[in-house]
Amino acid sequence: MNIGLINPNKELKHPAVHIGLGYIAAYARPMHDDVHFQLLDTRIAKPKEIEDFYQIPFDFIGITASSQVFLEAVEIAHMLKTKYPDTPICLGGSHVSTVNEKAIENYPFDFAIYGEGELSFSELIDCQKGKREVSSVHGLIYKDENGNVIKNPARSIFSDINLLPFPAYDLFKLNRYPQHRITTSRGCPYDCVFCNSHSLWTHKWRKRSAVNVVEEIKLLINEYGRKTIVFNDDSFNIDLKRVEEFCDLLIEEKLNIIWSTSLRADRITPILAQKMKQSGCYNVSIGIESANNEVLDRMNKHTTIEKISIGIQTFRDAGIDVMGQFMIGNPGDTLETVKESIAFAKNSKLTGVEFYTALPYQDSLLWSFVQQEGKLLTDVESYHYHNINPRIIYETPEFTYAERLEAIELAKANGFYDALSKDHKSFILDIGKNSAKLMQKIFKGRLGNSLYLWLRKIYHRI
Repeated sequence: MNIGLINPNKELKHPAVHIGLGYIAAYARPMHDDVHFQLLDTRIAKPKEIEDFYQIPFDFIGITASSQVFLEAVEIAHMLKTKYPDTPICLGGSHVSTVNEKAIENYPFDFAIYGEGELSFSELIDCQKGKREVSSVHGLIYKDENGNVIKNPARSIFSDINLLPFPAYDLFKLNRYPQHRITTSRGCPYDCVFCNSHSLWTHKWRKRSAVNVVEEIKLLINEYGRKTIVFNDDSFNIDLKRVEEFCDLLIEEKLNIIWSTSLRADRITPILAQKMKQSGCYNVSIGIESANNEVLDRMNKHTTIEKISIGIQTFRDAGIDVMGQFMIGNPGDTLETVKESIAFAKNSKLTGVEFYTALPYQDSLLWSFVQQEGKLLTDVESYHYHNINPRIIYETPEFTYAERLEAIELAKANGFYDALSKDHKSFILDIGKNSAKLMQKIFKGRLGNSLYLWLRKIYHRI
């Protein structure tokens, strides 16, 4: 059985291995030794490679999509259905988990998987082989013979993600990606109003052990070369003891990597920050969202700007760069609170600042807030949000469209906001990242790391 996997992301800023596709292939392989996977990443594939991929008569096709790239996924599915009308197509990814049945209603997909996809996709392969009924696959949405959309019960999440195999990295052209990306945990115990990651992972936070993560790092370095490592967890430092164990292992093993991650600024100690630095951490990204405590409270951030400030200082004292991310338009936000955030960003110890506008995705608390207290300014589906300029989706009596626009302009004037250009790929940025990657390959060890960080300072100004 020949299965094609597609990651549609041709216009996104950052080329990145799609870990989810890697996991579903790795999980399915031992259960289906007759299955051969081929993968297409439209961001890094050359035109001839894309053309050749679409000439392959696959038995089954899986396409992943966030809301941001859903239109590209639809375009690909339409093309494939025209060329191969009998080939079943399954959609997966965060967009399905957000909108559920709406992801395939009136679209050229036969199936969709919501929630964790490894086991559901493997069972769906059994369905294609005639060994199982689609009605028995939990986490599956499908169209019956009459075109009706059916949603099966949800899939239970894996209790121990250490048991999952490492992603099928051999499916990717890893030499074309500037960084190695690893997921060390799933889910988030917090309930910030703007976030709907629980639709995919639930609120239960599940961690991989420090040993398990280090083994994956070794595999990547030994088989695919040395690069900077990015941990793309929702929040890396929920368990401080695990972070400490991880840093200790990196130091003991003398892997000499450099790494970055997203985490919470209020969950750090000076000793742990120093250990992170010693183990190779050069940069962290933190979701500050607002410098106003009332807004933070209404957002369910479960922290204060004072605690965040201490965390920023702790990382900076350890020599770790800190990227601060802010939002415009969450509950409680006004033009004046955004001005507070801009002033904080200008006077803080942050080494980088980005402002975004809040987007009310379905199944988030922000969506409910807008329905009850705000006014949607567009009737487009959420997959169009990233194409709206200026990106203002709703307003409230306390924070009107005109005031939101002024807030965006203030953030722009300070160099903190450029949403559309930050979303879309840049040829110059790609050159910068690939040059930095090349330095790590040619000059191994500390020299290569130092040259990477020097080049990073240059291309991050682009």
